[in-house]
Amino acid sequence: MTSLKLFILFITITMMHNHGIIYRTGSKRPARQPREIMEDRIKPKPANMLGTWRISGVSITEQGVVQPDGRPLTQYEAGDKHNMLISFFPDSTFTRVGTAGEYTTGKWDFDTVAHTIFLTSNRKTEEIGVFFSYANNGMRLINFEFSPNESVSLIEYGHKLMRFQDDPYFGKNNWWRIKPVKSENEGQIRARLLNYLAHTASILSSAQIREQDYISMEFSQGIVKLYNVGVGVVKKDKIPATWLGSFYSVEEAHKAYDMFEDYLFTAKHKKYQSGNWVRDDHHILVDIHNGMKQK
Repeated sequence: MTSLKLFILFITITMMHNHGIIYRTGSKRPARQPREIMEDRIKPKPANMLGTWRISGVSITEQGVVQPDGRPLTQYEAGDKHNMLISFFPDSTFTRVGTAGEYTTGKWDFDTVAHTIFLTSNRKTEEIGVFFSYANNGMRLINFEFSPNESVSLIEYGHKLMRFQDDPYFGKNNWWRIKPVKSENEGQIRARLLNYLAHTASILSSAQIREQDYISMEFSQGIVKLYNVGVGVVKKDKIPATWLGSFYSVEEAHKAYDMFEDYLFTAKHKKYQSGNWVRDDHHILVDIHNGMKQK
């Protein structure tokens, strides 16, 4: 699959580079303003959209190219080459997180008649066809159809929480990812660090609620190192580039690192021995967060 085709396919998720509303390829509907669409066409959102989804594959059908049996030639790439999560919440917000540090927030709405979703971010809106199904293991599947020849498959990564505000990928739990446009003072750096720690703790707490079989920090790489049982810090020369990039500068990221490391080695820490390392590490992280917040 060429880089140009990948760009065309994923540009719809990253919200295009021009203003206005853009309908998916093949749509016969006349263009209208987003406000009109939201008012007269959008129906209540389907509950099966809620939760977090991971790209599992990308399909592009080559126009005019057929196989020996006459069927269209379709190229498919597994999702491990496109590591990305997209989460939909009941308050009409969505977030998109990538392993290379990408982060997008926006609004979503759903047309239950046309079975299309509207993703809006930075004054740009995209309408995408949506189809629901289930994998053999019972996990939910979504297919985003950008055109009759281009689609992305997504598999359920985490079902919705009772309190969606506690979801690790909900907007308020991820502002640490947004690189500041100017240098930050010590208080602002500490606040960014605290938001990151709270986010990491929420990954552990949501894993317990969802009864997940494994814990992954793939989409939230940072300086926290989890043990069984215990919380530590990665070596300074091993800090992930994506975490460094969420600060105004490497120097300010190192200041946050030093704050965390200093607290780990100087503060008194309560011991937890419940027999469940996920629960215990969550409690430890919450204690660290609350203790640093009071300093």
